[in-house]
Amino acid sequence: MRLSALALIAFAAVPLHAQMTMTMDHDGPLPKQPAQSAYAAIGEIVRILKADSTTDWSKVNLEALRQHFIDMDAVTMRSSVSQQPVPGGITMMVTGDAKVAAAIKRMVTSHAGMLDMDPQYHATVVPVANGVRFTVTARDSSDVKLVAMIRGEGFAGLLTEGDHHARHHMALARGDAMAHMH
Repeated sequence: MRLSALALIAFAAVPLHAQMTMTMDHDGPLPKQPAQSAYAAIGEIVRILKADSTTDWSKVNLEALRQHFIDMDAVTMRSSVSQQPVPGGITMMVTGDAKVAAAIKRMVTSHAGMLDMDPQYHATVVPVANGVRFTVTARDSSDVKLVAMIRGEGFAGLLTEGDHHARHHMALARGDAMAHMH
């Protein structure tokens, strides 16, 4: 469809939000995730905060959440991991360059503490040059299925264990003092 010059000028005078609404009516369905995952997660949290009448915007700290997502990306995508079986589980050497190593020490140390609170797991972290040695074992080493799961999940899978992540991200966004205890 071609627009006349007059129509283009009239369209340009319409506020951007209205333009988007006008053009979206003809574009069909929109994606549920509007962009890269951290961007989408922050957008979802903004919508939750805006919908909550009790949100104290003077405490909201989305930059802290963004920094945490940067750490998550560094640890997940940029660290080097070597895994070795140990009785009842695995030990993992998790290392990286200076920025990645700092993220590893923040994230893995914190996550190991949370994982260790789970009645199934025992998790420890020992600082090493450029990272940590992260060991996870089954509290009941005779539970062969759990030991196999620990080894099968490995570093990346074990980082996802626990149902605290969404709460942790909301606490960071809200500026809660306990938010940094992953």
